[in-house]
Amino acid sequence: MQTMLRRLLGGFMLCLPLAAAAQFPNGPVRLNVGFPPGTGPDIVARTLSQHMGPLLGESVVVENKVGAGGQIAAQNVARSPADGQTLLLGEVGSISISPATYRNLNYDPPRDFAPISEVVRADFVLVVPASSPYKDLPAFVDAAKKAPDRVNFATFGAGTPGHFGAELFAREAGLKIEAIHYRSTGDAVSGLVSGGVQAAFVTTALAAPQVQGGKLRALATTGAKRSPALGDVPTFGEGGLPAVN
Repeated sequence: MQTMLRRLLGGFMLCLPLAAAAQFPNGPVRLNVGFPPGTGPDIVARTLSQHMGPLLGESVVVENKVGAGGQIAAQNVARSPADGQTLLLGEVGSISISPATYRNLNYDPPRDFAPISEVVRADFVLVVPASSPYKDLPAFVDAAKKAPDRVNFATFGAGTPGHFGAELFAREAGLKIEAIHYRSTGDAVSGLVSGGVQAAFVTTALAAPQVQGGKLRALATTGAKRSPALGDVPTFGEGGLPAVN
């Protein structure tokens, strides 16, 4: 893990001077993240900041610019001076999905951002409340197809990976779903645990403690192989839906 972090942080260091002023860094560096404290992106940002600070010789301050599935943070960084002092922890929602689905974004990733390094890759998992009658993916799909109403899926915002994961799953499985958008992943999981919604797509890292704690049940994971965090849970490919990946 430490070796991986050094490699990733080395990528940050090599690319920063290309976009920075001659005196970079010139004071504290701000690292913008588009989700609330305690969420997965926030934890990644704070871990990075702890390692980047000593390497840069300046403090790296995490700033949570919450809203619109990460778009607020991306917009804030796009409007900042291109001096390397303001960074964005981008994710697939704000960098790839939003530009493809929203016509009037206030930023353009290829034009406004210089990529530094890929930091994290995460598989997603389809989860239901532990009290759900569905024990596996086939049972869930079969029941959802027969249901008179749409299946409610919790997401952590419109246009986020969890939202698109649910829509992709619905398309491939031939289901009709209703996306219920929450402010954050934590809120979405809370809504799911309480039974307010029927299912959700969340990262394996976020789901694993809830599954192991008996609050959620995992039905299938994305990715070509089973997740080390949820080794007993089959992939969507094993369940006959290889495109959900």
